[in-house]
Amino acid sequence: MANRCQKDLEVCSKEYIPDKPSVGEENKVSKFEGEVKRIIQVLDLKWAPIAGKFSDSPSESGDRERKLKVCEAFDVVRREDVMISFSRENCVCPGGRHFIGLEFLPPEAIASVLVSKGHKVYESMNVAMDSVRKQPQPVSRGSLFILGPLERFEVDPDLVFLFVNPAQADRILGLASFRGAEPLTYYAASSICSTITNTLAKGKPEINFISAFERQGSKWSPNELIIALPFKDFKAAVESIPVSGFGMVQTS
Repeated sequence: MANRCQKDLEVCSKEYIPDKPSVGEENKVSKFEGEVKRIIQVLDLKWAPIAGKFSDSPSESGDRERKLKVCEAFDVVRREDVMISFSRENCVCPGGRHFIGLEFLPPEAIASVLVSKGHKVYESMNVAMDSVRKQPQPVSRGSLFILGPLERFEVDPDLVFLFVNPAQADRILGLASFRGAEPLTYYAASSICSTITNTLAKGKPEINFISAFERQGSKWSPNELIIALPFKDFKAAVESIPVSGFGMVQTS
């Protein structure tokens, strides 16, 4: 399905009419088409939701040849409307492999990056280590991590990611909290890939501000951030639209 969201200043049409299916796919309906269409309409999102799923099945769809960092893959997925299947072989960032549970790094290695000349997030190794020890630690959840547009998944994913501005973030988190979710923010320089670990470890939606270091050389707007939700909370948010004030409010 072609990316319905145009680059630069264009936004998704509120009508969000699905593209015409290709030959042989006329009768194939996305399992999540309704949820995707609803959340884009209500929040006026520029980018369609992205989903992530862990798997051990070699039959899972997704490009396994393209070599990317996890943070790069988010931008590739949203702009090119493709599925990426990460393994130890094509995930080129050690930190990315760590946070999606494909290959683990010792805490000292993570902390050393946070005090390196290129980052200098903390004043000393001791401060960095103290922060790293407090953070949720990744676990192995599968040999593959599939990232792609939610609408292209055929089974329930583990996570849903939304690229939003602050006003949209307020509304999606308000909708997710209608039935009791408790959103959280995390640590300085929290990487995009660490949001995967944090959200699953806590079982709660997370706000990721996209650190200044990841914004250097990537295509993130200064006005956007990422909301990551366990899939159950994403579904709850969509279901709460007609009854929550965050779903019914009219914005200019």
